[in-house]
Amino acid sequence: MNRPYVRVLGSADWHVTAFNDNSCYTIDDRVLIDACPSALISLLNAGVDPTQVSTICFTHLHADHCMGLPALLHYWRVVKSSLGGLTIVGPKATVRAAVDRALQYIFHDCRDVRAEIAEFPNIVELEGDCVLDLPDYRIAVMNSDHAVPGLCYCITCRESGRKVGLTGDTRYQPAFAGFYRDADLLLHECSFGGGPLPAFNEVCRHSSAREAVRVCEEARVRRLLLTHTFEPNRKAALEEARAHLSIPLEWAVPGSVFEF
Repeated sequence: MNRPYVRVLGSADWHVTAFNDNSCYTIDDRVLIDACPSALISLLNAGVDPTQVSTICFTHLHADHCMGLPALLHYWRVVKSSLGGLTIVGPKATVRAAVDRALQYIFHDCRDVRAEIAEFPNIVELEGDCVLDLPDYRIAVMNSDHAVPGLCYCITCRESGRKVGLTGDTRYQPAFAGFYRDADLLLHECSFGGGPLPAFNEVCRHSSAREAVRVCEEARVRRLLLTHTFEPNRKAALEEARAHLSIPLEWAVPGSVFEF
């Protein structure tokens, strides 16, 4: 039995740097979490056929998490002439509008978008506590606590039973203790590096490594990947987490593959 894995395509926040795009990942190169601007070319450069990514799960639809969607949809259209094999998942309040914008961007010169592609993607609009069942994965969902509607995911691989959690952009929530319970791997955002959280976090609603530590302790997480912060903040984030946790923890280095 092969171990499931996370492929990191990017781990920056909205401020990208050389060789690191906005935060974006795949699960077994079949489920894409968010769509950074370079998602398509990063998959191709890694030797991954982008059309084998059959599900895209958006944590939320801020630009840095979805600007790569038009390129991915365009690639599907060029290669397969259809988007019928693709499922796009995201917050009920925003995901359908985001897909519509992406399609209009691609086909802005066409009178009838629907005449240009054989089938449209399946759009799954989620909100609150729920479960999305896919053939190979069970995806538990809860609302994030962010400045816009968002989702947190906990994905269990049916074959192995291994579990990976992804917070997306969010403030700490007590419910994380149960939601991510015994996760084999957790990707936790740390927008504010090692912390503390600034006063304006009441508006933007992000986390630091201190919140990541708290979630790992309360949920008994087995391994931590820190992600989603500006390059100069990463060292402090890692130092803060290592000072309080004995579990394996690393930075989500772009281009890396992490088994779980």
